[in-house]
Amino acid sequence: MTADAIPAGDVKEYVFDPAWERETERLRTNESLWDPGTVERLERLGVAEGWSVLEVGAGSGSIAHWLGQRVGPSGRVVAADLATDRLGWIEAPHVEVVRTDIRRDELPAASFDLVHSRMVVQHLEDRPAAVAALVRALKPGGTLFLEDTDSLTLFRSSVSEDFLQDIRVAGYGLMRRSGHEPRGGHFDLEAALEAGLEDVSAEGRAVLVYGGSEQARHYQLWLEFMRPRLVAEGLVDGARIDEALREMADPAHRWLSQVLISTYGRRPL
Repeated sequence: MTADAIPAGDVKEYVFDPAWERETERLRTNESLWDPGTVERLERLGVAEGWSVLEVGAGSGSIAHWLGQRVGPSGRVVAADLATDRLGWIEAPHVEVVRTDIRRDELPAASFDLVHSRMVVQHLEDRPAAVAALVRALKPGGTLFLEDTDSLTLFRSSVSEDFLQDIRVAGYGLMRRSGHEPRGGHFDLEAALEAGLEDVSAEGRAVLVYGGSEQARHYQLWLEFMRPRLVAEGLVDGARIDEALREMADPAHRWLSQVLISTYGRRPL
């Protein structure tokens, strides 16, 4: 049985540990991959001074900080996350940091011009309920902007047809058992339509990653974090993981990231 085919079990905890000693670096390298495209799309959506914005899954705060600068002192940004200790560096008084679990906590109703969430919904077991909760937080006419991935393209490369594919299959099989949906970005569109949003659309983007770069470091950290479980469950042995880490560090190697699917929708007036 391949790791992709491992059935989902009872383990539904978030796959990454906020207390992991390298988690801050993992989050920041993730930002280096995806922030440029996210900012481009936020600019396209017309985020402006005076807007009220909810950022769910704020991570290390790069997008929340950008939003705070964009909406200015007359606006408001709520940066929400399960772990907020990495957000203390954002000192703007109009940026509020809140510890929130959208699976359980009630969000302020009809309060925001924009709700943005990146790589959060795909980790939740009840994705339609999470999206419905985010929609309820929108003002009438407000915009929902979700970003989640399709992992199938990860490690596609000219190096070889199967470059790091054993690592992808093992890693994402393990993540699936923790509740992650490898096709999460596709389901965002369905959930937005089911929630009654208007003008719903979606698009995808991918990044070509150069071995040895800061972006490549993100995938090394992803693999290093999962190493103990991958080895313990016999999905990949330690020697193969070491080899894969060396391949990711090699500037001669280039590969495609996941596709990050951006979904947009507007709450009816």
